[in-house]
Amino acid sequence: MAISQSIADRLGAPLDRARTRYAGSPLQRFLRWWFGELVSMLPTRWRALFAEGHARVLYASVGTTVELRIEEAGRESLLASIPLDADADMVARIDAALGPNRVERPRWLLLPGGQVLRRQISLPAAATERLREVVAHELDRQTPFRADQVAYDCRVLSVDAASKMAQVELLVLPKDKLDAALAPLGPLAARLSGVDARDAEGRPLQCNLLPLERRQPVDRRRLWLNLGLVVIALVALLFALNQMLENRSNAVERLESEVAARHQQARLVGALAKQLEEASAGANFLAQTRAMKPPMLAVLADVSARIPDNTWLERFSEQDGQIYLTGLSTDAAGLVAKLQASKMLRSPALSGSVQPDALTKRDRFTLVADLAGPPGKRSPSNGAANAQPFPP
Repeated sequence: MAISQSIADRLGAPLDRARTRYAGSPLQRFLRWWFGELVSMLPTRWRALFAEGHARVLYASVGTTVELRIEEAGRESLLASIPLDADADMVARIDAALGPNRVERPRWLLLPGGQVLRRQISLPAAATERLREVVAHELDRQTPFRADQVAYDCRVLSVDAASKMAQVELLVLPKDKLDAALAPLGPLAARLSGVDARDAEGRPLQCNLLPLERRQPVDRRRLWLNLGLVVIALVALLFALNQMLENRSNAVERLESEVAARHQQARLVGALAKQLEEASAGANFLAQTRAMKPPMLAVLADVSARIPDNTWLERFSEQDGQIYLTGLSTDAAGLVAKLQASKMLRSPALSGSVQPDALTKRDRFTLVADLAGPPGKRSPSNGAANAQPFPP
């Protein structure tokens, strides 16, 4: 408890200075306008929730009764009028009148107008850093009271950047009047968070004239609980976003692996397709080449049918579309005339000289002829025609 009180004492003055500078500043006016515009766009039930979050309970003494009012969204509404009895039952009756949703709202005493002394004073802008302390020294000059005789509050109305002067409103209430207003409340006075007063038009001044040591400490447990829930929600949101990002990264890695595998397969398919195309082209070329030439068995049969019985063949070969016949014959020169009638040979002619063979009494010869094209095709010297392949 001592540690908490020490921390509160250390933070109290800076917080009060920050609150004083913020009150009435352009930032506060802008945020109030901006927040109001945002709230106005929400549904009615949501606007009611926001209004309850800024609501406060007002006590207004009227004769022998206390009017219990609720202030929400700048509007006041009367809840009940309860007789002022200095007993604990009055606290219970007020709590029952508030209901469970409003029983934890801050309680304020609202004084009638005219009891608070209001004055505007000019101070250097630097004085707003420690406004309450500066105003405490100005009380005896600005009012007929000393600082220990009054309860006061102050707020910054405007700050002139050019002249570096601030307009400050000073609100003063003598302590004897404050005590007289708190006395009829009995046990209710111990639960007050502040004392406010009405202006000439009957609207609350939005000031707090209750001394700091007499204010009901604000229960921050719900605030800390909400902050804790917000932190947990943010951590859960960050974890979910991180998990989503990790899942997306894993999915991208899987897709990249699948794409790389598909590319490898596509390259293999392309290589196989190229090999197949080359093999098919080679096979087609060979088939076309073979089809453009007569079969060797048919050529051999044709040559065998055309050479006479006095001719012996020692060698029959084909090379680059030419037929080579080597053998022995008694009429080597007449072989050329016999082979010219062949449809499978073209331009037969003797190659080299004919040499006589003393052992066989015949002439040794070598005869060369070109293989004829398919039927209907002639040599370029004889004219071109549409070629048809030989039958197998």
